[in-house]
Amino acid sequence: MKLHILPKFFLITIFVSLLAVCSSVPDEIPEGLTPLEYFQMAQEATDESRYALAITYYEKFQQQYPAEQYPEQRDRNVWAEYEIALLHHKMGKDQVALERFEALLARYEAGEPDLPEGPRILAEKVKTRIEERLAAERLQEEQ
Repeated sequence: MKLHILPKFFLITIFVSLLAVCSSVPDEIPEGLTPLEYFQMAQEATDESRYALAITYYEKFQQQYPAEQYPEQRDRNVWAEYEIALLHHKMGKDQVALERFEALLARYEAGEPDLPEGPRILAEKVKTRIEERLAAERLQEEQ
């Protein structure tokens, strides 16, 4: 009787594995999205904890609408930089996140005019939180 359970278990395991593989493959990003659509799609991916896909949307936005060619999109580009750094942090890639936050904050320190304040304020807060946590971890390891 228990022998009949084994094939069913095997089939269920295969089915669940296939679902996991299919869900991890990033969606293809459609061409011709508006800046707002890129941000909406990135936010939806973030809400679904699909952080790599969200990063892809933000990066694709930056490729399609570089601030140099589209000055009206400069603020969105700055927000995209912040979001990409934050998403790396959410993915547990704190070193990458710190590097990206530092690069973003360097723009503010360089005196680039009229940058939106929101990304700077948030980047400073998250960067500080990451640094404090990493310092606490190092201290704990030393003990």
